[in-house]
Amino acid sequence: MTQNSLTLGEIVAWYRSKQISLKGSTFSLVNIKEGAGGPKPAAAADFDGPNTMGQICGWVSGEFDIEAIRVPDGKDIFERHVDVSAVGELETAYADFLRKMQSSA
Repeated sequence: MTQNSLTLGEIVAWYRSKQISLKGSTFSLVNIKEGAGGPKPAAAADFDGPNTMGQICGWVSGEFDIEAIRVPDGKDIFERHVDVSAVGELETAYADFLRKMQSSA
């Protein structure tokens, strides 16, 4: 049996902290989806901004896929896979993701 690095609750709490920190900006976290079934439960967060949208999907195994596109033409503007043992380790990748969304707005 594989031991998971994170809990679904930790992932969702990290997403909610980002949702709160974006209040009042032109970017927002619009939806959090949880999938508790299966061998690797996951949660995803959907982000919207001017002319951009993105998603961060994280599994309790510590794997995260982060992607963003430019809406008018569907062009990929950010894509990264990271493996973490604590949600705090996501901060650099999240900052890069948000910066890319802002520069493409």
